[in-house]
Amino acid sequence: MSSTNHAAESIHSILVAIDGSDAAENALERALAIADREAAVVHVLTVMDTASGPLAFGVEDVHELVEAKERLVDELVSSADEYDVDITGAVRRGRPAEEIISYADEHGIDQFVLGRTGRGAVTEALLGSTADQVVRTATIPVLVVPDAVDDE
Repeated sequence: MSSTNHAAESIHSILVAIDGSDAAENALERALAIADREAAVVHVLTVMDTASGPLAFGVEDVHELVEAKERLVDELVSSADEYDVDITGAVRRGRPAEEIISYADEHGIDQFVLGRTGRGAVTEALLGSTADQVVRTATIPVLVVPDAVDDE
């Protein structure tokens, strides 16, 4: 057994990766509730995925996408007023899972809280989601919050 017992350690900082999806918003709500209880700082991160290559978008498109991501982070940070937590936001460019892990390392994050949308098993096996990639490479605890399931 490892000498590091993450379950017994207190949480001082939580990283929530957001993309505008309902699953990401559910993850943020969960992270805020945990942070409120633990007196932890919440870091909200969104990543502009450049995996398709830098030439996939024109310069103006890139600026618009960055501005849209910054607005998303600002809106979510502002909406956390009901919680008594410190919250900070950031926008990065790159491969989402790699940037999430890198940000966590740079900022000494104690826990990830990530949203997961319900995708089919075949798609998941072939492509892998950002949450799955983070879970596989993380060295800190990861809480994966599933997207809300509608009763049909």
